[in-house]
Amino acid sequence: MLTTRTEILAEGVTIHMGDAREIVPTLPRADAVVTSPPYGQQRDYGKKVDDWRALVSGTLCGVPSAPEAQILVNLGLVHRDGEVVPYWQPFLDDMRAAGWRHFGWYVWDQQFGLPGDWNGRLAPSHEFVFHFNRIAKQPNKTKPSVSVGRKIGKTALTQKDGTSSRASGAGDDVNLAKIPDSVIRVTREMSRQGEWADHPARFPENFARELVGTYSNPAQTIIDPFMGSGTTGVAAVKMGRRFIGIEIEQNWFDISCRRISDALARPDLFVESPARVRPPEPMELALNSTGRP
Repeated sequence: MLTTRTEILAEGVTIHMGDAREIVPTLPRADAVVTSPPYGQQRDYGKKVDDWRALVSGTLCGVPSAPEAQILVNLGLVHRDGEVVPYWQPFLDDMRAAGWRHFGWYVWDQQFGLPGDWNGRLAPSHEFVFHFNRIAKQPNKTKPSVSVGRKIGKTALTQKDGTSSRASGAGDDVNLAKIPDSVIRVTREMSRQGEWADHPARFPENFARELVGTYSNPAQTIIDPFMGSGTTGVAAVKMGRRFIGIEIEQNWFDISCRRISDALARPDLFVESPARVRPPEPMELALNSTGRP
């Protein structure tokens, strides 16, 4: 028996407790999905993941989305029997079969390696971000340009034959901001005091902000179907986005509710926070084994 619950925290800001596979088909369309599913059996999230592919593919392949929606999925490495396990490959195949292109593959540079003995491997200090879409969307220019005051050079990327083509806009002034790099440089957060500090796989708010800010605009809707302790939601509402989150574990759901509620009261400077509403009493619904009410 699975208990579900819904909390409406503000206009356009709703979080659900339950199985993402059951809830996602009922949601409005997302402008972007920013999420970090559990990494196989690498962590104890409170509920065992028996079939990782069924969980992640079953959730993300059918997420309701606007035509230009971008899906950004953070995944870490898994090693087993002395080898890297490409556990994500069946998931990529499922996404492609559902009409989602594997459009980009980025690296989260966590700035320093973890201490300890890694059985001959270098200390891990990176994870991946898998980028899916059906239609390309121009990313927002969120990074300051280091070449402000200069002119755009004459050449662009080197071609297959070794020559360089003329850069678009050659001779124009360099813009104040530029598109982010494919390497996302955000320092990993280490253990600290706080109610959410013990989440086994949290990521920093600044990491979520990088993805939310690059591929969405204020008032657009961000969905995180594997919400955890709510970091994507915190980043989204501070940046003036609408947010829908899903979490199956009650402890993390309660923590997400408190963190996102607090973030709604502290939006970024010059950002209008989603309008607060009086939250209803938590709705609890016992589901039978078929997942139906």
